[in-house]
Amino acid sequence: MNPALRRTGVLALILLGALIAQSTWVGFFHHDDYQGQLDGRSIVAEYSVPRGQILAGDVVIAQSVPTDGGDYEYKRDYPEGDYFGNITGYKSLRYGASNLEATENDLLNGTSSLLAFDDFWATILKERKVGGNVVTTLDPDLQKTAYDALADTGVEGGAVVIDPKTGRILAQASYPGWNPTEVSSNNGETSEAAWEATMNIEDSPARDRSTQNFYPPGSTFKTIVAAAFIENGGKADDMVPAGNGYTAPNTDHEITNSSNQCPNEEYTLEEAFAKSCNTTFARLCVEELSADDITEMANAFGFGEAFETPLPSEISTTGDLSEDAFRAQACIGQQEVRETVLQNAVIASTIANGGERMAPQIVAELTDTDGDTVQNFAEDDLGRAIDLDTAQELQIIMEAVVEGGTGENAAIDGYTVGGKTGTAEHSESGENTEEDHGWFHGWAMDKEGEPAVAVCVFLDSYGEGASAKAAEISGTLMQQVLEGQQE
Repeated sequence: MNPALRRTGVLALILLGALIAQSTWVGFFHHDDYQGQLDGRSIVAEYSVPRGQILAGDVVIAQSVPTDGGDYEYKRDYPEGDYFGNITGYKSLRYGASNLEATENDLLNGTSSLLAFDDFWATILKERKVGGNVVTTLDPDLQKTAYDALADTGVEGGAVVIDPKTGRILAQASYPGWNPTEVSSNNGETSEAAWEATMNIEDSPARDRSTQNFYPPGSTFKTIVAAAFIENGGKADDMVPAGNGYTAPNTDHEITNSSNQCPNEEYTLEEAFAKSCNTTFARLCVEELSADDITEMANAFGFGEAFETPLPSEISTTGDLSEDAFRAQACIGQQEVRETVLQNAVIASTIANGGERMAPQIVAELTDTDGDTVQNFAEDDLGRAIDLDTAQELQIIMEAVVEGGTGENAAIDGYTVGGKTGTAEHSESGENTEEDHGWFHGWAMDKEGEPAVAVCVFLDSYGEGASAKAAEISGTLMQQVLEGQQE
């Protein structure tokens, strides 16, 4: 070999070895120093272009707006404030992201593969692209109506409205609400102060009362018990035990009715459901139904599942049903039964839909920055929770609740409406010292008798008249949907 070439080759090997050694030294011993610089540059690059929008219909509920200068060219803004904070979540330099800002982050920040052909040269050159948009299933006017109705009660609460045939969530309101703009501020002091005032407190308003908290469902759980009874051969017109007092085996605690409204020894299931006889459903769960009957029926409706819409939710649970005394209390929605507002809306939706359970979803489509669809979210049929015959029998007894029972406040002139009220005792100490929770879940059919809307409204510690108020709000929300369909 030519001596000059040999020397050149040796020199090249020495230089290559030195480069490898230097890279290894940096990678192992100075990684943190350089990583901080790289992360900083990456963040600056991310904020150099607009992040995508989140929309409810045509209403923008999250967007990026230009700053007045500094390292970051854009900042995050939530123009609808408290109404949608539980849906959008925040996008913060300091605290990361939550809710839709987190679940759809890649699309919103422009790095999703769905946007690979949106700007070909930006992809090739690995430049930061403008983010795509997330279009939710929410009806903005209905969301605002739900939020304002909850706010007017003066107590915490949640409301969920669903299209029974598709599972699309039309409203998911949580009160009190919050505006994520300051937590998402590019100014560290502003962001930290907002975080401490809003997020880093007990009972934070950023915690969604419709999905991230669960509560004793009271008498709305009787819908599950009735479904189990009917699935085991019962009918709406079957006679069932009642009375104004019942003591379960191996206990000295007497279960009574709220106002001695069930004095007869027997009623039809329809009558007992409409009157909300605690004694009936406690006795059915001890004398007619097993723990497995109740658990399997609850699970068929979604208990035990963490719904992802794609927003996460708490898992609803029946608790321990092994003892007769436990079951008697659980079947009137007390004991260890805990349920989310979303779960209770799904139950009503499934019954309205003839027993077919649709997955609840809150994202309709993803688009590029020009609004062209890059991904549609089709309805997701989770299968049959109950037989069609069972659903029809449940519709009969739920209609009776609204037509002449405890849920008359949910009635809508000219439409078939069904539902179930619930009043739940609760306490931190074991003594019932708190005001009662109020619930209503139900549905309405359109003029052609097709399932049009399902709803659940929850009022935390409302006190006297709680379930009646929840029924009233539910009727208002369902009516707004029905009238909108007629336009």
